[in-house]
Amino acid sequence: MSFNPSKFKGDDLPVDSVSWYLAQKFIKTLNSRTGKKFRLPTEAEWEYVARANTSGAFSFGDSHFVDQLSEYGWWRTNSGETPMPVGQLKPNPWGLYDIHGNVFEWCLDDYDAYEEGGWVAFSGADYKVIRGGSFYCPANILRSACRIEPQIADFRNWLTGLRVFLAPKRSS
Repeated sequence: MSFNPSKFKGDDLPVDSVSWYLAQKFIKTLNSRTGKKFRLPTEAEWEYVARANTSGAFSFGDSHFVDQLSEYGWWRTNSGETPMPVGQLKPNPWGLYDIHGNVFEWCLDDYDAYEEGGWVAFSGADYKVIRGGSFYCPANILRSACRIEPQIADFRNWLTGLRVFLAPKRSS
């Protein structure tokens, strides 16, 4: 028996309405069932795979290519403001689908914000990073480098889901 917290349910839709804590619980269950070591990506890892060895605003080019965004990501212009089936658009150069848009994705990191005068933390571990934009966002939020305001770790809404990473095996 499985539990799907999503507001929008479908076999090919991304899971949404996931808090950071619920994502951790899912990953713990996934690890115990598979014997593997999955986890959320760090914010740096998320951006690294989103960029896929590119340097533009998006994995397919720079900001003047926003007219191409609908070929790679689900956003306000092409989604009907609802999540769309995963893997239907073009992948990034490393073969990852839906990096730009569809649902925001939790990262492992606590959120630290830079303010004039130095780094300040938002209540430590209570605030987490989300990246990637969603089906409801304008194009600028879907940029590979875009970092929006933090989310409280127990926050759940229909714009936020997750992407899991398989931790690399350490060589001895």
